[in-house]
Amino acid sequence: MAVLLLVVLASFLLVGVSTGRVARSREAFFVAGRRGSPLAIAGSLLATVVGGSATIGVAGLAYQRGLTAAWWTLVGAVGLAILGLVLAPRVRAFNVYTLPGLAGRMYGSRVGMAVALLTVVAWMGVVSGQIVAASRVLTLAGTGSASLWILLFTGVLVVYAVAGGQRAVIRTDVLQAVVILVGLSAALAYVVQAIGGPAAWAAGAPSGSLDFPVSAAFGWPDIGTMLVLVGSVYLVGPDIYTRLLSARDTRTARTAALSASVLVIPVAFVVAGLGISARVLAPGLVPEQALPWLVGNALPPPVALLLLVALVAALMSSADSTLLGQATILADDVLSKVFRMDEKQVVVAAKASVVALALLSLLLALSLQGVIASLLFAYSVFTAGVVGPLLLGLLGGRLRPDGASALAGICVGGLCGLIGAVPWLVVPLKAHMSLIGLALSIVVPLVLSSLARRRAT
Repeated sequence: MAVLLLVVLASFLLVGVSTGRVARSREAFFVAGRRGSPLAIAGSLLATVVGGSATIGVAGLAYQRGLTAAWWTLVGAVGLAILGLVLAPRVRAFNVYTLPGLAGRMYGSRVGMAVALLTVVAWMGVVSGQIVAASRVLTLAGTGSASLWILLFTGVLVVYAVAGGQRAVIRTDVLQAVVILVGLSAALAYVVQAIGGPAAWAAGAPSGSLDFPVSAAFGWPDIGTMLVLVGSVYLVGPDIYTRLLSARDTRTARTAALSASVLVIPVAFVVAGLGISARVLAPGLVPEQALPWLVGNALPPPVALLLLVALVAALMSSADSTLLGQATILADDVLSKVFRMDEKQVVVAAKASVVALALLSLLLALSLQGVIASLLFAYSVFTAGVVGPLLLGLLGGRLRPDGASALAGICVGGLCGLIGAVPWLVVPLKAHMSLIGLALSIVVPLVLSSLARRRAT
């Protein structure tokens, strides 16, 4: 199994590196020359969305509370649908490279810089979440230490991201999306039949675990919170927007977002079904070990290898998209502004940033240890600080705040989110700080801009 896994990693590397010769300009490296087809962008969106949280994390949640765990991914389908129907044309109209670039166009350079810095910090949690998940999956190969596999995993995605840029990431994402769909579906089909068929599978599931859309452990308020904290990231997400900006036109961007939203739905239920299957076969596991346990104990070698490769593909596709997105933002929206770089220097800075941010994410992964914990760290900070002001900018019309008011909202909301996300801080209402931050990031700009307009008249 270890040899075959090495072959898979080498295949991803070759697909990515083979695009390096066309990723020398800023537009080629950052947005793949804006030539992405509907199939390529939809596949890349699907592979980006289905990462460590949507596989290892959701299976662990399903192991604990059942089918309602699928909501972690389903809110992404909702967000992608709204993005395709409403926001994609507005995002494309700005003709920028990054989410902070869009914020800068709407509100000015100071807001663009604030969004860039907050995004780079928050999205380290997303990359670290994939690395944490990888540490639990790659050791199933049976040989080598966890540290060695993690370094190999990180090294492969860093090499092809540096060599080929966004086009390399999109090409590998499409391949990885196919692997994800086939591997997850084959694993669930086998394990359900091994238990005795759908009826036996349902009978063996813990009481209440098949309840949906709500259950005793997960109610409508929980769905609402998840829609806000997680779903909103799909409305205003740096890696998601990069895919839209890499499409060849607005129609392609809309079609890809809507197609990905549909494809995400079966993935959510398949992964939740695998988590429930692990609970039926092996009660008493650590929840986030549900999928790794299935690979090592419940599946025959060919199916186990398919699932293992699917998990590696899911982790790598999310990690490479996020890592390159971070590096692009750091180089184009921060370093180029501070040091006044030309186009060639910005591309070099982005490649160096890929390496530096990968190392920092490795360190964060060691401290957070949990896939969902890592993702919640990122989403809490980002959603609280960035989502509200940018949605006001995209949808607000006459209510769109001025730059200074938007910056105040980002700072207040981001600070609240950070306070709520840092594990060792103890403050009142800590569990609700992200939602409080999101509310303040909307209210503060609206109030300040209204006062500014009154003073002006």
